[in-house]
Amino acid sequence: MTRQQILGWTQRNGLFFALAILIAIFSILSSRFLTVPNFTVILLQNAVIGLIVVPGAMLILCGLVDLSVGSVAVLSAVVFGQAMASGLGLPVSLLIGLAVGAAWGAFNGYLIAIQGFSPIIITLGGLAGARGLAEFVTQGYTTYGYGREFAFLGNGKLLGVPVPVILFAIVFLIGLHLWYRAPLGRHMIAVGGAKDTAAEIGIKVKLIPFWLYVASGLAAALGGLIIASQLDGAAVTIGTGMELEVLTAILLGGVSFTGGRGSLFGVLFGLLFVGVLSNGLVQVNVSPYFEQVAIGAALCGAAALDMFYQRLERLNVPVESEPIEAPQAGEAQ
Repeated sequence: MTRQQILGWTQRNGLFFALAILIAIFSILSSRFLTVPNFTVILLQNAVIGLIVVPGAMLILCGLVDLSVGSVAVLSAVVFGQAMASGLGLPVSLLIGLAVGAAWGAFNGYLIAIQGFSPIIITLGGLAGARGLAEFVTQGYTTYGYGREFAFLGNGKLLGVPVPVILFAIVFLIGLHLWYRAPLGRHMIAVGGAKDTAAEIGIKVKLIPFWLYVASGLAAALGGLIIASQLDGAAVTIGTGMELEVLTAILLGGVSFTGGRGSLFGVLFGLLFVGVLSNGLVQVNVSPYFEQVAIGAALCGAAALDMFYQRLERLNVPVESEPIEAPQAGEAQ
């Protein structure tokens, strides 16, 4: 097995085995852990983050990042709440809430992808600006009571499966197609790995990140609306800390923060790893204050793993040459 094959195998399967070991440990420690209702809870608790993780992973694959997703989620939710309070009706209010997220994503994409501003600075500004705008819109007042139809978005079930989990599955399947089947997947890797070279061969190095930022804003808006549906209220606390959760799942899943390398299946395993870890700690009665410590440790582990992969890629491994057969007797020397 060659060095590249070993590297690819560890990146594809290492976190899967770590997740399997974690599930086995919590199954031994708690008889309630390995049950269908509990795993449904894990999926439901992580469905919103999963929605945002898919476009977020694509951005990081391109060497970019969106740190404003939590604030965009709350801004979209409170604008939806204000629209409902104004009597615009559920369909129009939903479209307005989603449009806010898409518009903020387009704003990020224009400044970063088209104009070349720093993605960290712009999206950090969005993190503060969008949440501040949400607080200004609400003036400290939380709207609530959106009706049974809207409650179905966050609390309903189809064929026994929670609606947020179904929405996450749809987004993830679309992401799989784009990542592995469509030309976009190869183009994202090229943009993240060698942007100048990608531009020379005709890849749209500006438009691809632009539309990914739009998708990220739209996913954040949908996530904010799902949380508002679950709470039946648009509080300004929605989305707090969401950026860290999204980044943890992506980096733990093996997507390089510098771009050009990663697996969407790895991101799924990273999301499930964090979800299983949080749920398992609750099941075994570990203090809830320790949960953030464990997630922080997982993020540090993801950073160390990313550095390990980078060093492994730079490592020169001698390749054994094919053995030279001795000439047969009677052959020309």
